[in-house]
Amino acid sequence: MKAIVISGPGSAELRDVASVPPGPGEVRIRLLATGICGTDVEIFDGTMPYFTGGMASYPVIPGHEWVGEVVEAGAGITTFKAGGRVVGECSVGCMACATCLAGNYHRCARRTETGILNRNGGFAEEMTFPALFLHHIAPSVPVACAAMVEPAAVAFNAVRRAEVTPRDEVVVFGDGPIGLLVAMMASAFGAARVTVAGGTPHRLALARTIGADAVIDINQTPDVAAALTAGGRSAPGVAIEATGNPAAVESAIASVSTGGRIVCLGLFAGKRPKALDLDRVVIGEISLRGALGSPGVWPDVIRLIESGRVDPSPLVSDMLPLAGFAEGIARVKARTGVKVMVRHDS
Repeated sequence: MKAIVISGPGSAELRDVASVPPGPGEVRIRLLATGICGTDVEIFDGTMPYFTGGMASYPVIPGHEWVGEVVEAGAGITTFKAGGRVVGECSVGCMACATCLAGNYHRCARRTETGILNRNGGFAEEMTFPALFLHHIAPSVPVACAAMVEPAAVAFNAVRRAEVTPRDEVVVFGDGPIGLLVAMMASAFGAARVTVAGGTPHRLALARTIGADAVIDINQTPDVAAALTAGGRSAPGVAIEATGNPAAVESAIASVSTGGRIVCLGLFAGKRPKALDLDRVVIGEISLRGALGSPGVWPDVIRLIESGRVDPSPLVSDMLPLAGFAEGIARVKARTGVKVMVRHDS
C-alpha cells in the first residue's frame, strides 16, 4: 500500500509499505480522509515535543484525524463488520495499568498515539487499529466532517475540563481549527457568550458564522483583556488557550475574572512565557488546567456531529490527494485556509 512516511525533520515521501493484517482484537481499515493537524506540521518540522524530548522517534506514518471503512476484523471482533464506517482515537492505552483502569488512558506510560507516538497513522491507504479504540459513525455524516471527529473531541475535552455552563462567558485564544472547534463546543455547552481572539481575519470572520458572539483581532487590538471589558462588560469567567503560544497564556491570566478558569490545550514546543503573572493567579484564585487529548468523550462528540448540533464541515478549506501531503503542510503553515485534508479517493 501507499503511505506518507516522515523519516526525519523536513523529509516526507510517499512510499510503498507493507499492509498489516489484523491480529486478535484488531481491525483493518481502508482510509477515506485524514486531516492535517498542527501536530503533523511539528512532526514534519522536527519541533514536536515528543520527538525533541525522546519519547517518539522517526520514521513514522503521521495522521491522527481520520475516518475509514472496515475491510477485515481480526479474531474475537464481532462489533465491527466489513463496510462499516469508523473513526479511531489518538491515545491508545495499555488498558492494564492503574492509570488506564481509572479512565485516564491518555496518560498511560505505555500508551501509543496514532500517527505520533509508536503507532502509525492515517496518511496511508490502509491501517490496522485496535477495536477497543474504534467508534462507529453513521455513513450519512460526510467523509470530511467525519474526519473532524478527533479534533472536535479534543475541543470538547477542553470545554469539559473548563466546566463550561450556560452561566459562563468564554474567551477562546486561537482562530485555528482547534480554536474554532472550541468555540463551537462552548456554544454547544450553552455558554452565555463566546469570544474568539486571533490574528487571521478570514478565520475570525468564519468564527462569527460558527457560533462566536464576538471576535478580537489581536493585530488591531493586542490588549485582549481591555477589549473584553470595554463598555463596562464583565471579564469572562473562562479562557481556553488553543494557540501553543505562551503569550496567549499570559493574556488569558490577565483576561479572566476573579475565580476564573483557564484551560490550555496547545503544545508549546518548549517555548516558555516571558511574564507569567502568578500573583494574579493566587490573588484571583484562578484555576489553570491542561487538557491532553480526548479521553472518554468520543461517543458524546459523535452524537453531537451525527445529530447536526455541531457541524465541523465549514472548517474544511482544502482537499488534496495523498501524494499532496507536503503541499498540505505548506498550506497549513501559510494559514491561507483553515483545515487542510487528504481525501484518499481523490
